[in-house]
Amino acid sequence: MRRAFCIFGQMKNYMFVLVSLLFFSCQEVDLPTPESENIIGEWEWIESSGGFSGTFIKASDVDYSKQLVFKENGKYRKCTNDKKDSRGDFEITDPTSGRYTLTLAKEESFGTFDLRFHGQDTISLYPKGCSDCFADTYVRK
Repeated sequence: MRRAFCIFGQMKNYMFVLVSLLFFSCQEVDLPTPESENIIGEWEWIESSGGFSGTFIKASDVDYSKQLVFKENGKYRKCTNDKKDSRGDFEITDPTSGRYTLTLAKEESFGTFDLRFHGQDTISLYPKGCSDCFADTYVRK
């Protein structure tokens, strides 16, 4: 009987931890403006431009695709050819000069971007602190 009580007590502890994890993992990300709420959803890459030579790359001209997914719980997923490259938490800060700052935690290369909204269905990302990088443009899926 005492052993059964001990097992039941441990199960209560596990249930408490499980419920706590579910509660904290379902919290929404804090978005600074109504416009920044447009980031939530699935995005498909359509073009990149930049570099010193001013190169322009259209998604229709290459044999790969890129996707971004931003969820209300503050999580993102970055994919190439619909296969996950990276994932983690994201954060958007207030805009300066019409640009938000988008931070992607756990991103292996550049993790901080200038983010611009072009209406509700198009975004542009440019790595912060990089003078020879490409701006990627995505449309909502």
